[in-house]
Amino acid sequence: MLRNIGRALARLRGEPTRQPQPAPDAAPTPAMFATPPSVYLGDYTALTLLERRLMIFVDTRGTDVAPHLLMRGYWERNYTTLFESLIRPGDTVLDLGANLGVYALLAAAATGPSGRVHAFEPNARYAELIFRSLAVNGFGGHAQVHDIAVGEAEGVAELLFTWGWGGGGHLSVAPGAVPPGAEMRACRVAALDTLFADPGFTVDVIKMDVEGAEGRALRGMWQLLERSPDPRVIFEFAPAMLEAQGVGAEELIYLFSELGFRFWSIGPRSELTPVTGAALTAMGDGVRNILAARGAPLPPPRGPRA
Repeated sequence: MLRNIGRALARLRGEPTRQPQPAPDAAPTPAMFATPPSVYLGDYTALTLLERRLMIFVDTRGTDVAPHLLMRGYWERNYTTLFESLIRPGDTVLDLGANLGVYALLAAAATGPSGRVHAFEPNARYAELIFRSLAVNGFGGHAQVHDIAVGEAEGVAELLFTWGWGGGGHLSVAPGAVPPGAEMRACRVAALDTLFADPGFTVDVIKMDVEGAEGRALRGMWQLLERSPDPRVIFEFAPAMLEAQGVGAEELIYLFSELGFRFWSIGPRSELTPVTGAALTAMGDGVRNILAARGAPLPPPRGPRA
């Protein structure tokens, strides 16, 4: 859910990349141009307001997400609006590839203290900022951040990223090769089926944006999705990036379909358009954001859980 500027250092070495999307929000209103209150705290850290109601710490070196939060107070509003509509009080929500924690914070507010939120972000600096954001909003009791990457098995990988384009950070497919201007950090990789092995643990909503590793992440959460009665997954679908990470678009769609999921494309006004798995598999390139669900795309209303 981000995109290019030289393809974030040519995708940190010629690998497939994507560019940040222009904000496809509704027609501009005066409120959209009211800069949210922000304060610089030093050490490349600022505190601002997300959607004018949630405090969020950001890394000021970023040229992708951070400027939008500091100057506008929101990010990817067409996707976050839909995301919030999927969550009910008491839900369990996973944010895979949490970046600065926009989705994790919105989820923690939407689930309330009776819910659970787990954010996964392998960049330790961003994970620390998410931890602080959750704490300052009083969400520490029901939301937590894990500074690991999600995959199909336990292991260690190399995370490649730049501070200017942190949203393009991804697991290296050529270990040891660090492009000029990029940084590399070793990170833990884990399968969700291992982390949440308790058969009583189920999930309601997942947001997954892991820069092409969606297929590997799905392999590693098969059991969790299989036992969850009515999960919904918002995920980034980028065939070239999937192929670069070793699990292509065809397998990703096949895995979802085997679990009984159907697909909807998410439009610029949060509208949902049904799309077949075959149509997605035939998509040669580009980036789409997709909602997958077994039943209706939107959940029925529900009051707070006990």
